[in-house]
Amino acid sequence: MQLLAHRGLYRSKKTPFSAFGVIIGILLILYVLGIMILFLWSFSTALKTTDNFDRDPLGWTKSWAWTNFADVFTKMKVQVTGNDGKRHMLYLDQMFLYSLLYAGGSALIQTLTTATMAYMTSTYRNWFSRILHNIVIVTLILPIVGNTASMLQVMNDLHLYDHLYGAYIMKIGFNNIYYLIFYAAFSKIPKDYRESARIDGANLLQLYTRISFPMVSSLFWTVFLLLFIGYWNDYQTPLLFLPDKPTAALGLYYFLQSTDPVFANPPMKVAAGICVFIPIFIVFLIFRNRIMQDLNEGGIKG
Repeated sequence: MQLLAHRGLYRSKKTPFSAFGVIIGILLILYVLGIMILFLWSFSTALKTTDNFDRDPLGWTKSWAWTNFADVFTKMKVQVTGNDGKRHMLYLDQMFLYSLLYAGGSALIQTLTTATMAYMTSTYRNWFSRILHNIVIVTLILPIVGNTASMLQVMNDLHLYDHLYGAYIMKIGFNNIYYLIFYAAFSKIPKDYRESARIDGANLLQLYTRISFPMVSSLFWTVFLLLFIGYWNDYQTPLLFLPDKPTAALGLYYFLQSTDPVFANPPMKVAAGICVFIPIFIVFLIFRNRIMQDLNEGGIKG
């Protein structure tokens, strides 16, 4: 390279100055600083007593009240009806279990359904697959609202109301943005792989499970993680369809709506929010590189 530069055949490329890029960079820095300041304030507030918060709501506390987090696990509770028909209390540790079952099962079912439908429409191109593909595009453009009442009626008539498997059945769908990501990923797979496997005697199911699916398995688990995070924070579906199986997000919703002076104060409410936020934040930190890399590359392994 030095020889080429000496002969004038090589010229280093300089990145041109872009005022737009500088403005975007400044805005991103300000956004990150705002998030960090908000998080630090939340953590400081969660460690304050009620008196300290009333005296200085914006300042950093010097005497940390770690008992606020312990109190959350004993005071965040939801009254539910058990199998025996009697009312009893569920606490935060039990709500975490329901969160894991609801978020994990729902994310797995929806990811599997979406990936399977994307494989079928991208591999077997005919008039029916084009109709299904266009249906997804239309439903993404046109929001569907006002169907909650009918869904509640259907769930109740089918005896699926207030059951986890009923919530799982609700997630059997593929009209979401991840369908397009899977569609693009499956479309990148050369058809020669499937044709070679077909010559060796593979059936249609094996073509999917042993040839195509392994090539997008990384993307599959990335989408699963993203949906898991979304369902972990979802309180509306458990509120409407799983009233006796409250998740941590639903418990937090009830906790924030409470007017009980014992724990209806800002430090306790912020501490409760942090307790519900920390598990999913740890999951994101562990898998953040996979999430960003797989979504940018389309999930195809080399």
